[in-house]
Amino acid sequence: MEGLKGILAVAGIGLVAWLLYRVIRQQPEAFSKENLGKSFGTLGVLGIILIIFISVFVVLLKKG
Repeated sequence: MEGLKGILAVAGIGLVAWLLYRVIRQQPEAFSKENLGKSFGTLGVLGIILIIFISVFVVLLKKG
């Protein structure tokens, strides 16, 4: 059973790598410096909002 899990993990990693390779080859402009900067900025704002959201609920649960 352990061997099967290892084989499936390697196959899954290979599939993900191949799909990423295809996307990068078809859309190289998607990974430009400007687009990555915008994406990281958006993810940063969403991450901060999520942290605040979870913090509010933790405080509410401690009070209740």
